[in-house]
Amino acid sequence: VDTDAVVANSLSRSLSKYGYSFPVASLEEVGGDWPKECSIFVSDNNGQLDEVIDFIRNRGIFYPIIPFNAKPSPLRVVETIRHGVMSYLDWPCSPERLSAVLESIQDTNDILFKRQSERVRALSLLKTLTPREVDVLETISLGATSKEVATRLGISLKTVEVHRNNIFSKLKVRNVIQAVRLAFEVNIHDASLRSSSNWRGGRVGEKQQYGH
Repeated sequence: VDTDAVVANSLSRSLSKYGYSFPVASLEEVGGDWPKECSIFVSDNNGQLDEVIDFIRNRGIFYPIIPFNAKPSPLRVVETIRHGVMSYLDWPCSPERLSAVLESIQDTNDILFKRQSERVRALSLLKTLTPREVDVLETISLGATSKEVATRLGISLKTVEVHRNNIFSKLKVRNVIQAVRLAFEVNIHDASLRSSSNWRGGRVGEKQQYGH
C-alpha cells in the first residue's frame, strides 16, 4: 500500500517472487474480496500506516502489517512494533534482507493465525449460550462454586447445575476447566454475548428476580 505508484510497483515486483502481490494506493481498492491469509506492506509516510491500521481494526479482520520506509529511525521502528505491526522493512533493500523479513513474518504469522483461529472458534461457541448461561460461566470463571453462583445470581442451586450442563454441552467441553479456558480465549464480558432476546438486563452480582 503506497500512494507513490513507483515505490508500490517496485516492492510488489520483488514480493511477487515469493507469492501473489498486488500494489494499491489504498486498501479501499481491494473491495470486499479478501483472502484467507495475506500480509500487508504499507508505506510509513504521510499517515498511510495509521490509515491501514484503522481500516483493519474497524473491520475486525486480522492480517500482519509490515510498514516500510527508505530510512526508518530505530525509534520509529520500535514505536510501530509496539503498536502491533509484525516487522519493519527498510525498502529498498537487498533480496537477502527481504527474504529474511518474509521468513520472520511467516514464523510469527503461523503462531498468531493459530491463536486467532482458536479465538474465533471460542467466540462462535460462546455465542450459542443464553445471556443467563453467560452469567453463570462468567461467575464460575471468577472461581465461584455452584453454591456461590446461585447466591450471586439469585437462582437456585438446581438451576445452576442445569445451566452448567447446558454450558458444557454447547461448548463441547467435559469440565469447568475446559469451559473457563474457552471463556478466557475471548472477553467473556463482551456485550455481543448478551444479545439474546431473553436477556432481562442486570450485571453479575446483582440479584434479579428470575424463575427458580
